[in-house]
This record gives sequence, C-alpha cells and structure tokens, in this order.
Amino acid sequence: MFALARHALQGERILPFYQPKMRLNGRTVYGFEALLRWHHGQRGIQLPETIRAAFDNLELAAAISNRMIDQVIADMRRWLSQGVPFGHVAVNAAAAEFRVDGFAESVLERLERAGVPAHHFHLEITETVFLGRGSECVERALRLLSEAGVRIALDDFGTGYASLRHLKQFPVNVIKIDRSFVQNMETDAEDAAIIEAVLNLGKSLKIEVVAEGIETPSHARRLQGMGCRYGQGFLFSRAVAASCVPGIIDRFAPVGAPG
Repeated sequence: MFALARHALQGERILPFYQPKMRLNGRTVYGFEALLRWHHGQRGIQLPETIRAAFDNLELAAAISNRMIDQVIADMRRWLSQGVPFGHVAVNAAAAEFRVDGFAESVLERLERAGVPAHHFHLEITETVFLGRGSECVERALRLLSEAGVRIALDDFGTGYASLRHLKQFPVNVIKIDRSFVQNMETDAEDAAIIEAVLNLGKSLKIEVVAEGIETPSHARRLQGMGCRYGQGFLFSRAVAASCVPGIIDRFAPVGAPG
C-alpha cells in the first residue's frame, strides 16, 4: 500500500471529491466536505481504504493531506472566479500535519496566495490530533487558524476520549455527530439519546452541529424533529468530482432562485 500511495502522489492522482453539507430545513447546500479519492490507471477512482496503511506513515500521511489541501484551494479559487456559491469546503487534516512546523502558517499563506478568503475553508480534525505529545503545538495551530477566520470542526464526535475537555480547551466551531449514531437511532434508544444530548450541548455552547450518515428520509425527519439544522449523507448525494459541484448546488437551489 505504501507503494500505491507514493505512486498516487508522484503521479498527481490524489483527488478531492465533494459531498454536500445540507440545511435540513429547506434542503439547500450550505457547504461541502472534501473526501479523498485517488485515480488508478486501470481501476479508475479508488476509495482511501485501498491505501489505508499509508496513513500510518507520518511522512506519507502529511504529504497526502497536503496535496488534498492544495487541490481544494485550487478548486475553491476556480469556483469563486466562476461565481459558484459553494459556501465553504471542510478538509480533513491528519494528525501528522500538526507535527510539521508552520502548518497553520502554510495553510493561511496558500489561501492568501490563491485569493481565497479564510472563511471559505474549514478544517476537520478527530480527537487523535489531541492525543500524544505536542498538544500545545496543536492548540497554537488551531488558534492561529481560527483567529484568521478558518472554522474548526471536531469530527466523529462521541466516539473518542475526553471530548468535553477538548471543546473547552480548543477553538471548536462545529461538532459532527458520527454516522454510527445516526444510522442506529431509530432502533437504539441510547443512540437517539446521545444525538439529543449532543444537539443540546451544541446549542448551549453555541457550536454548530452537523449529523453525518443521513441515508433515509426518516433519518432526516427524525433529526429535524430533534432540532438538528445541518446534515450530510447519501440521502442527498454521494461525494462527487469538482466539476459536478455547480450541478449539485443548482439541484438543491430553492425554487425561483437564480441559476
């Protein structure tokens, strides 16, 4: 898998695909999450699982994440030039990124160079970023990004350790409810209770909450009934190539809105 990952990097085959993040009330797009894909010469577009072992190698993980960020910034620049109202794009950052000196400065410099305002860029992290040595470097990087206008999202919320402490210590603007809770909430009362608790926590702390893994209309209705405002999942769209993003936005545009 290391060889495949290096081949993908060297051949510039790493690609971001974009899944829309939706306002559940009105079903309109308010942003996107960039998900890693890569192009295999014979097999076509591949999921990241096919090079999963590469993410255990700090150097490769950082290089892949870095390439994703560059690609996303280039796509955002093009959409801005074309007047595409994409809102924002959230990019997943590997823990390895925060072990590189100047990560935050590098991201902000690339955004400025491309002429992309920082508020269009969201950074998604999991709690693995906070674990181990160097938490003070992580905090510094996140604060620098946050102060510049980048919004920080904590992914897979509720599946890691000490989440509440992290919400207090680090500048978190968004928490994402893990798909496992959403997919089981109709048959598991405990999962439904966890979702309600997270939504209430977000409301109290004035933190945006996004539910992942919405696959059925009943998922969306149940979440709306709980007071969830934002979500993403296969019910709305799978991740699509950058060229398809304008079409996704038009597909969910309010009736009568200019195309």
